Amino acid sequence: MTSWSDKQLEELVNMDNHKIVQDTAGEWRWMHNISGKWEMHSIKIFDDSNLPYSWLYFWVDLWNAELKERRAKDFRSRNRKLRALKKNSRVSNKEKVLRIRTLMPEYTTADIANLLSVTRQTVSRYLNS
Repeated sequence: MTSWSDKQLEELVNMDNHKIVQDTAGEWRWMHNISGKWEMHSIKIFDDSNLPYSWLYFWVDLWNAELKERRAKDFRSRNRKLRALKKNSRVSNKEKVLRIRTLMPEYTTADIANLLSVTRQTVSRYLNS
């Protein structure tokens, strides 16, 4: 696991956010663009352009794998919470609807209604009140 945030990892995985440039001394440097600012990525100075490109492809592949793993872990965690919330009989349907909306913001009212076996109008009423 790296210390990059999910947003930073998404930017690092994008190949457009990297460049290998030759400085005035004829040495090659690897730069990345995170949050709209080009910065030096590696402190290593390269003699030719082949080695930094191989490092770039290696690290982008690792970052991509880590990003997929984080997303899968987040998905499993949210689904586990969703199933627990659905089974919880101590929580009212209104509270369930509100919690599902915060847990799964991409869910439509129809998705929430199908999940809780209530009508779409009921879900809409709970969300608007």
